[in-house]
Amino acid sequence: MIVTKALDYLRNNERIALLAVVSAASVALLFIRFLGTENLGFIFMIWNLFLAWVPLLFIKWVWEQEKVHPSPLFMLGIYLTVWLLFFPNAPYLITDIKHLRGVSEQMIWFDSLMLFLFAFSGFTTGLYSIRIVFRILNHRWNAKTAWMVITVSMILSGFGVYLGRYGRWNSWDIITQPGALMRGIISSLQDPLAIKHTFAFSFVLMLLYFAFHFFAESKEHEPSRKYS
Repeated sequence: MIVTKALDYLRNNERIALLAVVSAASVALLFIRFLGTENLGFIFMIWNLFLAWVPLLFIKWVWEQEKVHPSPLFMLGIYLTVWLLFFPNAPYLITDIKHLRGVSEQMIWFDSLMLFLFAFSGFTTGLYSIRIVFRILNHRWNAKTAWMVITVSMILSGFGVYLGRYGRWNSWDIITQPGALMRGIISSLQDPLAIKHTFAFSFVLMLLYFAFHFFAESKEHEPSRKYS
């Protein structure tokens, strides 16, 4: 029953299905690595990839609800806040490339491809979720408001990636350890590395989403042509 519903969902959501294929390919590479080495050293990548999918599936559900019946403003604010709390898990996968430092020379090429594919999978799910947030905001208000919110969100996300990688904080710590998390945030705001890291990640996120957005827009408005 669950498998059938999942397949029906993927058939009705081609972009989600495509991203699922790419993610499945990265997991397949990890499984091949395990068969060849009997080493589960990178098994945590599956969990990290799962967390990258959470904001996309959540905001996709919000968008489907919005198209049928717009949520009250305060509820929409809560939805977007939840999305933003989990969104840094998507670009966070890029930082997992650091684990290549402990890889043997014989496995470096394979692990490089595998980690790249995991990072690509996570980042593309993140870009698509931003695209959906843009649509929600543009539908409610206008493109200018959407770009402003997206820009602020990317800055906060860049900082969130820093908190996850260096502070080892998780999205749910805002509920389980709010006081400790707040102290960690205040401390990080005084760290020059945190500022540089936030700026770098925010810049890359905005640049890639900017390209992703206008590529998607151009494809949607591209006139269909027939070639003889």
